[in-house]
Amino acid sequence: MRTLPSRAPSGARPLRIAYGRLFHEANAFSPLPTELEAFERCHLLAGDDLARATTLRGVELRSFMPHAELTGFRQAARVAGGIETVPLESAMAVPGGSMTRACFDTLTARLLERLEAAAPVDGVYLALHGSMQVEGLAEAPEAHLLRRLRGFVGPGVKLAVSYDLHANLSSGLVDPVDVLVAYRTNPHWDLAPTGFRAGRRLIAALRGEIRPVHAWRKLPMILGGGTTIDFVAPMRKIFRAMRALEDDPRVVSASLFMVHPFTSAEPLGWAVHVSTDGDPGLASDLVEALAERALEARHVDLPPMHDPGAASAIARKRPWRMLGPVTFVDVDDVVGAGAPGGNTHLVRALAGAPDLEAYVPVHDPALVAELWDVAAAAPGTRRAVVLRGTPGYGMPEVALEGVVAARATTDSGRVVRFDVGKLHLAVCDRPPLPIHPSFWSAIGLTARRADVIVQKNFFHYRMFYRTISMQHLPVVSAGATSLVDVRRRHGEPARSRGNPGNESAPAFPPA
Repeated sequence: MRTLPSRAPSGARPLRIAYGRLFHEANAFSPLPTELEAFERCHLLAGDDLARATTLRGVELRSFMPHAELTGFRQAARVAGGIETVPLESAMAVPGGSMTRACFDTLTARLLERLEAAAPVDGVYLALHGSMQVEGLAEAPEAHLLRRLRGFVGPGVKLAVSYDLHANLSSGLVDPVDVLVAYRTNPHWDLAPTGFRAGRRLIAALRGEIRPVHAWRKLPMILGGGTTIDFVAPMRKIFRAMRALEDDPRVVSASLFMVHPFTSAEPLGWAVHVSTDGDPGLASDLVEALAERALEARHVDLPPMHDPGAASAIARKRPWRMLGPVTFVDVDDVVGAGAPGGNTHLVRALAGAPDLEAYVPVHDPALVAELWDVAAAAPGTRRAVVLRGTPGYGMPEVALEGVVAARATTDSGRVVRFDVGKLHLAVCDRPPLPIHPSFWSAIGLTARRADVIVQKNFFHYRMFYRTISMQHLPVVSAGATSLVDVRRRHGEPARSRGNPGNESAPAFPPA
């Protein structure tokens, strides 16, 4: 591919910086491939539409966050002054199975075509994930994109990238870039601040105020860090240390990557990265110290896990039931980590607990198709059904008799509410990600009135349920985000599904 013409220096002329996104977190163990339609349904903006969405009055990620990385980047440009920002394309899909090669090639080509049309530019900022996976592509997709982009713009254009802190860092994600930053929060609320940090550093590099050099280390760990939440032990002190590093004027950025473990990419593992202002020796020393801090967390295991029966017993006995529901985090079927959401194990267990008012989302497009018209024409109809979950997922069939109560169209597609006594199923024709209580109100339910709410997300729902649910129980069954399977794949004997958190710390694979 030909190299774009570089932009000649011109005194006080505005710098031109292009910006865009290609963002997806892949789960290699989901039976549902990610197609272009998943991006079109979730988030796909370009040109003037992207420019309008990334202002403070705009909405960048509808149904997720009004202001994310690209809005933060544009605010950095506004504050710096003398910057012309050039919108390319922004594509994001809900985590899911590996992206098809046709989808990836289409999105990559469109991004590069828009960059060619925008030329010449001085810099490019991209918001990427770092754990994409593409069918039939041997290298990391972000590395493939960055290599092509670097060849496209040539060495004279500076490139800044931000990554999710669950990226699987590799040389292909580091070597082509000038500026690299990552999220600093888990759950991730700092998308806009991350884009702002990237923008400030890119502009400083373009103006010759800093000369970033990089050092990074892959760590011999895949799991660890307890809950891995940034503001609780053991991760709190590590994130504080990174913020303290960036207070040093010699340091450009410091980042930790607590890898997404549900890909088949190799090598897989945590990583740390430090960039300094023209001092590779300092970067190397600081990254070694940061690596040692991160390695200390490898023996802090996950919180105790519960099987469905044990979790139900806890929910039944808890003394403050009137304060709100217990959350069951369906650890093995987390849609927020790319699982399809069609795990039927918890449905079967909660159907056998008739005294618990339980709200459960589940993916079963065939059952939605069967009940959709009934829910519209005759809500209240009693029906015997068979729940099968996601096609190809291998879940046990569950025979149920209940009432077709309601239907709605939500961000999780078409949803039919099917009530089996106190068990309220939200049967979805797309992988369900009901992180906001409004998902339940759309089908006539009030989140606070439940005894149990099942979540298909590790962390992010807590931002919206913090005044509703005070107790959160990880519940294990079987599915595409099984941590037991992660350990098995990487050489550690599988632990008991009943309470793996009480056993010895994991044995991590070599770096």
